[in-house]
Amino acid sequence: MNLPRLLSGCLAALGKREDWEIFFDLSRKGLQQSFIALLLSLPFYYVCAAAVQMHRAKILEETSSLPAAAFFIVLLLYALMFLLVAYILCLVFDRQDRFRPWVIVRHWAVFFSALLAAAFFGLYMAGIVPFMIANIAAFTIYMGTLFIDIRLAKKIAGFDWGAAILTACIITAMGLMMILMGVSQYV
Repeated sequence: MNLPRLLSGCLAALGKREDWEIFFDLSRKGLQQSFIALLLSLPFYYVCAAAVQMHRAKILEETSSLPAAAFFIVLLLYALMFLLVAYILCLVFDRQDRFRPWVIVRHWAVFFSALLAAAFFGLYMAGIVPFMIANIAAFTIYMGTLFIDIRLAKKIAGFDWGAAILTACIITAMGLMMILMGVSQYV
């Protein structure tokens, strides 16, 4: 896995370049590697959640605790929600040939987004940036995943703009539903 090349591919897919496919292995092996990227993004999300929990505990003057096993289960379901929605939409709109490239590029784009968000929260945990800066940066990155989903649904899956926006909203709504269901178990 050549991470700089994959990052360039994600930027190409999100941008105007039409040759984004040259950066990715779109074979079955490439799909398997993209799932590794998805799994490797889970610790980045954990850093983000741990930083928020740390800040919350500081405000409430409590001890900080984050149930790691439950967190990873909920987050894995959140991450796999895209796969389910994309598969159903590809079946409904007869775009099965675009499913694999869409999944591969989206997994790598999410990996790099999660890495960037974790970097900001890591800087907060190290005491380098204030929580508000890290939180705004992470929120912006999270909202950027909506843009990522719209752009990839348009460019890779081949949906028109309206369908791409609807697709991204469905992906985001289903993902948030999984997160909220998981959080409701611990609140």
